[in-house]
Amino acid sequence: MSTRHLAGSGRAEILAAATREFADHGYSGATTAGIARLAGVTQPLVHHHFGSKQGLWEAVIEALFQELHEVVAQATREVEGKDRRKRLEHLLRAAVLFSGRRPELARLLRTESSAGGEAFEALFEKWRQGPMSFLQRELSAAVEDGTMRPIDPRFAYFAIIGAITQAFAEPKTARRTSGLDVTDERFIEQYADFVVDFVLRGLVASRSKRG
Repeated sequence: MSTRHLAGSGRAEILAAATREFADHGYSGATTAGIARLAGVTQPLVHHHFGSKQGLWEAVIEALFQELHEVVAQATREVEGKDRRKRLEHLLRAAVLFSGRRPELARLLRTESSAGGEAFEALFEKWRQGPMSFLQRELSAAVEDGTMRPIDPRFAYFAIIGAITQAFAEPKTARRTSGLDVTDERFIEQYADFVVDFVLRGLVASRSKRG
């Protein structure tokens, strides 16, 4: 693979390669040399754009969470004024679609959660302030207004996040055990429909209980 020698080129390729390498190997296992090879650039160009592996890690996290924020913001606008159940359906489906199209974030969280350390702390803080807080608020509001039956939000959080991310975080397992190609857009769409139905059937209160 040829390399690019002009400083100022290759930033997007480096960021994409770093996202893949961190997702595959974790922060400690990834190297700037490996990322440069995957991106098809020289290692000095990686440092030119990002300064260090730490700088590259922070850029990857920022980019992934920015994408997720935009997806959630768009989905939220689309359900403005809708009832709580419709809101939950739409937001949940948007989360599954994001997870299917950007599985690296879930894989990073799982890898770094096991490893711990500074890389995990930086990642977790972004997750805690963003998606985790958002989901917990949505669940609490749904319980309070009677849309969702009384649940322990701590349990519900992990059950829902697992449903959203599990298949995409383990693509080889999905293929070997079930013959599923979790990167296929048709699967992602169908799985999103399944998760919405599966989660809401289990958690939404019956109409009689909601009055």
